[in-house]
Amino acid sequence: MEQAKGYSLERQLSEGRRYIEQKGWFLEQEISDQGKSAFHGYNRVEGSELHKFEQEAKNGLHTGKVLVVENLDRLSRQGAKLAAQFIWSLNECGVSVATTHDDQIYKADSSGNDMLELFSIIIKAQLSYEESFKKSERSKSSWANRHAKIRDGSKATTAIKAPAWIDKKDGIYVLNEYRTKVLNEIYDLYLDGIGIAVITQILNSRKEPVWAVRKRDGEGGWHEPYVHRLLTKRAVLGEYITLGGETLASDYFPQAVSAEKFNRVQTALKSKSRTGGHAYKRLSNLLSGMVICGACGGNAAYENKGTNNIHYTKKNGDRVTYKRRHYERLRCNNARRKHACSNNTLYDYKVIEGAILDNIGALLVEEEASDRRANIYREQVAEITRQIEVQTKKLDNLIDALADGSKAIATRVLALETEIEELNKALEKAQIRANAEDAEPTKKSQFEIVEALRAEINDPDDDRRFLARSKVNTALKRIVDTIYLGEGGSFLVFGDDKDIWIMFGPDGVDTSMKHEKTLLQYANLLSSPDLG
Repeated sequence: MEQAKGYSLERQLSEGRRYIEQKGWFLEQEISDQGKSAFHGYNRVEGSELHKFEQEAKNGLHTGKVLVVENLDRLSRQGAKLAAQFIWSLNECGVSVATTHDDQIYKADSSGNDMLELFSIIIKAQLSYEESFKKSERSKSSWANRHAKIRDGSKATTAIKAPAWIDKKDGIYVLNEYRTKVLNEIYDLYLDGIGIAVITQILNSRKEPVWAVRKRDGEGGWHEPYVHRLLTKRAVLGEYITLGGETLASDYFPQAVSAEKFNRVQTALKSKSRTGGHAYKRLSNLLSGMVICGACGGNAAYENKGTNNIHYTKKNGDRVTYKRRHYERLRCNNARRKHACSNNTLYDYKVIEGAILDNIGALLVEEEASDRRANIYREQVAEITRQIEVQTKKLDNLIDALADGSKAIATRVLALETEIEELNKALEKAQIRANAEDAEPTKKSQFEIVEALRAEINDPDDDRRFLARSKVNTALKRIVDTIYLGEGGSFLVFGDDKDIWIMFGPDGVDTSMKHEKTLLQYANLLSSPDLG
């Protein structure tokens, strides 16, 4: 049983193996709880390896075995009583405990030396506890001093460990140019609609060096939780935030990502509409998430058939290859499952994709509506901020008058404090709405993305094709609200503003002027509460 800190894990394991070999014992398994504190008892909580071993021992799975540790403090530093109780509980389950540093074995079948072993355990455990307590207090004091200096404006590079995209040079923090470029690429990919799982795959597929301090941390390549942390870590803005969530400085580090880009990513993270890892290097359906059956309102299924040839060996040994007919199509998923829909029409996917890409410009609306919304939210922020300032001044005046001891004034102070608290909550919500509106890209910019990437969405290179189609899919979702599959192969496309629409025939030709009345068949569907 080992606890990992720094490079000590391999040393502890090596000593344990050597000790077991010297005793002539058989090594059954090695367990470690990396980063779990014995001082706080985290190495024994549910989910830890030691907790698992303890439960197995209680169930009789380790009777007659020896648990080998470097020192008793690897098991517990919570004081003599808890340490003794833990070792005794293992002994009661038939498990002996051996420590390599002093070659001491606390045997499960011990009889005559119980008192000596008891005092030995208590003394060693108490010493370990006191030592750990002193270290903990010194560490707290050290960090408190560092944090105080940072609050006062210090940017000393000795204060804390720098983020992975920052280097220390001549006593100051500087951006690592290459890693900052990769960091911004990760942000840009996410804003282009690429999900965290796929970003991780992209980094690993091109063998992007891992930002690991220790060799073993980088052996597994990039991981999704780490990419997620990079997308949410406010240190990219230059801020220093404690583990407790307190912001000590807004410019402690050099800024690596713009505030505008960071805010847009936070808004996108909340929407969670990204390309999943399962679609990596495929994303055949450029219209995913937009197509609905006009008859029942159910989602449309995308079918891509015939991409592989069929190989057949005749009885005479001749090998024949049949080229399958390839087609892509859309159909109502409910009708496909023969559930609550009779729309069995098969729609040519390529026709619909081509028609939308060719006519996407007609779905654009003026940005005035979006600008109006943004202005409304900004006005709300300004007004709530003004109200908070007014009420705070009132509160300050009342607090000055409290010296008179008036009960009525005390009641008014409490009411004002409650009102200011509610206003602060409202301000936070208004700021979130305003930031989200500001972060939303314009329809024109999304149209330009679609136009710029038209040639690349069918690129023979898997990576280029996937990235292009992912970006176009995300851009289309910001322009197109819904694509309704109608009768006889026709389809109706609504822009983000539902007042703008285009009707297409089965061949992808715009027939809007000929079918003004056809829109009426969708009226009830569009107002259905099931569709929001």
